Amino acid sequence: MRSAKVPAVDLSVIRDDIKLPRVAGDHRRIGQLGAEHFLERGFRQFAWFSTLDDNVTRLRWLGFSAALGRAGFAGEPWVFTAKAVDEWLAKRNFLVQRLQAVGKPVGVACFHDADAANVLDACDEANLSVPDEVAILGSDNNKLICETVRVPLSSVNHDLFGLGYEGAALLQQLMLGRRGPKRLKLIPPKGITVRHSTDVLAIRHEPLRQALLHLKQNCARSVSLDDTAAAAGLPRRRLEGAFREHLGHSMVAELARLRLQRAKAMLVESNYSMADIAARAGFNSAQYFNNVFRRATGLTPRRYRLKFR
Repeated sequence: MRSAKVPAVDLSVIRDDIKLPRVAGDHRRIGQLGAEHFLERGFRQFAWFSTLDDNVTRLRWLGFSAALGRAGFAGEPWVFTAKAVDEWLAKRNFLVQRLQAVGKPVGVACFHDADAANVLDACDEANLSVPDEVAILGSDNNKLICETVRVPLSSVNHDLFGLGYEGAALLQQLMLGRRGPKRLKLIPPKGITVRHSTDVLAIRHEPLRQALLHLKQNCARSVSLDDTAAAAGLPRRRLEGAFREHLGHSMVAELARLRLQRAKAMLVESNYSMADIAARAGFNSAQYFNNVFRRATGLTPRRYRLKFR
């Protein structure tokens, strides 16, 4: 490629030792999103699975592990790597043994969606329930995989469209004789598409679990915290204590998180106006929604939509 003396752009960091202009996905952030996804659902056991061991795999793993460390989980998650096992039955047996050994419930983050499908197959072989005992998260959101397996797979949205667009823009810049940027341009992921494989709350405190379900089901409208306590079957003061003990924040903070999460999904996945999103996510007005969203993310809802859509 160098001897051809034509402009070239690398869209990966698999061989970052080769000195080429490049644009790449933010693989650390992809792994970080996976950890945050399981933490939000109350998991305390975590694992990582991949069939590859290259630079991209390691970056995703490092993002996953570091995010868990920042959340107070000092020990490394279980790591299942079957890179040396090519024959499928041997690989499945390898996974079955490790999935049976790890504590339950466990959140398993996978390097990509094909690995997630492998974990699902091993869970079937081991008679492990997905997502109640093993929650599975893939990456890249390959719908041909995620939506055609027995249990539809949640997946991190690696922004391949944005990667291709920015790579083409850089190539055009080089073709016009301009210099490329000195620093690597990273394309962030676009959140997570949640499907049944992680649609679970891994909370052993049953009243807290009921309260979380009540908040999730009612966050789009005016929800009373007293009603939430009644749904959980606990006095409000005791329920507040359970929230702080198990989740590290209050009921009010959890309600705000759920509303923001709902708004983010609609900003990226729908064409609703800001006023419609504010109403559908449970905010009193579009202006209040704008203010809360900006404080939480550093972006206005419109800028968030432009950045992550």
